[in-house]
Parts: sequence; structure tokens; C-alpha cells
Amino acid sequence: MVIDKEAIIEEYDRRIPLYREFAKYLDKSLRRLIKHNKIKIHSLTFRIKTLDSFLGKIQRKQFTNPFDQVHDIIGLRIVCLFLSDINVIGNILKKEFDVFEEDNKIFDTEFSLFGYMSLHLKARLDSTDKKEFSDIPFEIQVRTIAQDAWASISHHLDYKKKADIPEELKRDFHALSGLFYVADTHFLLIRKELSKRFARELDRK
Repeated sequence: MVIDKEAIIEEYDRRIPLYREFAKYLDKSLRRLIKHNKIKIHSLTFRIKTLDSFLGKIQRKQFTNPFDQVHDIIGLRIVCLFLSDINVIGNILKKEFDVFEEDNKIFDTEFSLFGYMSLHLKARLDSTDKKEFSDIPFEIQVRTIAQDAWASISHHLDYKKKADIPEELKRDFHALSGLFYVADTHFLLIRKELSKRFARELDRK
């Protein structure tokens, strides 16, 4: 497919100040939302898809109306502490925004691809308060510290899928991803046990 690259670049440059403003608005809104719900997180970051990445996606996906079809030009990532926080945060986001697509990679992904696990929500504002942003879609990813760490490491290893991993390294790769998975589940178990003990101590008082 031949795309009008010059026209897309011109339109991207025209829109980029609005994208930056919207990304900052979303960042503040999410921080306020998380604080209001008394959820402790590790980090909240945002990024705007670079022009090269944007053009590459248009070409791969054969998009004919890219500014409507690319839904992750603005992307935000919430890194939380525990596995159970992912669903809690996801439910809060679905109440706050107009979520039109959900991809839960936590339970639908092969164990060997643990590092790519996260909850992906594509959304728009569910409000008319900021009409200038109302038509701009965005993506929010929610994952734990362990999932984020392994995703970062595996990204640098440059293994995007199981088939890319050399046969002689697959056992080690699975073992390492398993360690991160065990860490995640055990942190949650410890949290639950400490909560139970705290509750029992309160009952004794």
C-alpha cells in the first residue's frame, strides 16, 4: 500500500502539541484517580508514539485513516505492586473512561511469555469537560513491577515470541520467567497473610 507520507507527517506535526497537552492531562487525571482510591503504585509514565513508530505501524497494518485507526498514539503505563491491584485498577479505569477495547494479556498469554503480560485498555474520555480531547483515543497498560521488569529485560534480549528463542536457551528462558512469576504470586500471598495477621491483632484489642 502506498501512503501519502508527506501529508501524514504534516498532520502529525500539526497534532503533536495537542497530543502532548492531552498526555499531561491524562497523567494528572490518573494520578488523582489512583490517589482518591488509595492505591499505592510503583510508577505512572506516559509516552507519545514517535513519528517513525507511527509510520511503521501504518505500513504494517495497512491503515487508510491512520489518525483514527491508530489508538495508541498516546500511551500510559501504570506499574502496580501486586497482581490483585491490576483488576482493581482496571475496574476503576473502566468506570472513569469510555473503554472500547480490552486485552487482558495476563490470563490469555502463554506462561513462557510472562514478560509481556499486562492489561491493555484502549479508551476515550467519557466526559464532555475537555471537548478538545474527546475524539483522541489512548491506551493504558497496567502491570506489576515483576512483569514490567521482565518485559524490559526480554525486550533488550530482543525475543518477541517463543519461536525467536534459540532451542538451547528455551529452558533457561522459561526458568527465568518462572522466577518472576513466582515472585509476583508470593508477594501477593505475603500481602494477604500480613493483612490477616493485622486483622487478628485488631480483633484482640
